[in-house]
Amino acid sequence: MEKNLKQNVASGLTWKFAERILAQLVTFVVSIVLARLLSPEHYGAIAIVNIFIALANVFVVSGFGNSLIQKKDADDTDFSSVFYFNIFLGIVLYGVVFLIAPFIASFYNMPILKPVLRVMGLRLIVASVNNVQHAYVSKKMMFRRFFWSTLGGTLASAVVGIAMAYNGFGVWALVGQYLTNTVTDTIVLWFTVKWRPKFLFSFKRLGALFSYGWKILCSALLDTGYNELRSLIIGKMYTSADLAYYNKGKSFPN
Repeated sequence: MEKNLKQNVASGLTWKFAERILAQLVTFVVSIVLARLLSPEHYGAIAIVNIFIALANVFVVSGFGNSLIQKKDADDTDFSSVFYFNIFLGIVLYGVVFLIAPFIASFYNMPILKPVLRVMGLRLIVASVNNVQHAYVSKKMMFRRFFWSTLGGTLASAVVGIAMAYNGFGVWALVGQYLTNTVTDTIVLWFTVKWRPKFLFSFKRLGALFSYGWKILCSALLDTGYNELRSLIIGKMYTSADLAYYNKGKSFPN
């Protein structure tokens, strides 16, 4: 049994490492191509939008997903309960993002932020499904699934992003790239992972999972808020182009 566990861990590390290397390599090449087709202002607008999407996304992806992985005897009732609650939460958060979009656009004096934020916010609903899939795959150590879903999402989003940028869609090319990546990743996992939500739901199970997950949620909120604070200030005090240069300069070392 111990030998099998070691083999599973070694296999999981290998596939996870390959997934990260491949994703970063393709993303790096695509970012160079898109940088030749799009302006810094386009990247700056997306950087501002991503601040608010990232903050909202913490509520969807942090907490319950980690609780499912941590719980030793998590069953279909646990996974299904989190699945349905996450979808509800994703829809609520998208509604909040949809409503505050005009105020964010006004605050930054960038009208384009309103429609972009409302479209990009759809990622929250997709992420609510994707989060449970990732928890299931991680718990079962099925990291090969991550490799293929990431490969599909990265390549599909690269094609969409470059094609839209080449045809003059501007900032919407980046929106299309981000959405395609998330949607493709979710679809590939849906067809490659056998788990499906059952018609099961338990508030008691959610409460037990939340007793562990709220600590992870608070930690992720503090971390994300701290990391995005500079971008919030730079986007307001300087130009969107300045924010784009800052974010790109930060992302490559990372």
